[in-house]
Amino acid sequence: MVSALLTQATFLICAVVFLRLFTYRRGASRFRRGVSCLAAVVMGSAGSTVIYILTGDLRVPAMAWPLVVLLAVLAWAIWQSGGNLAGAFRSSDWDGVERRQQDRRTPSAR
Repeated sequence: MVSALLTQATFLICAVVFLRLFTYRRGASRFRRGVSCLAAVVMGSAGSTVIYILTGDLRVPAMAWPLVVLLAVLAWAIWQSGGNLAGAFRSSDWDGVERRQQDRRTPSAR
């Protein structure tokens, strides 16, 4: 029972992650090859998980609930950042400009 529920949750979470990353539009965001490759790996992993669950080759055991929770947190972060994987790992209230300007004003203590 728990295994079937975790498998269904994993299916839905991976489908959301795949679709959100697949539909991301860069717009004015900066292109970073490393983040783009990481997004492709995450999309491939999420997509293959969906396929394996659909074909019956993957069943999430009951002891893997922490992994499903971790996957849900990652999906939430990707959704909140609008599909921008770099934005999922960056704080939303800091854009980096303030700190760079502060670093220029104060001499470094070397």
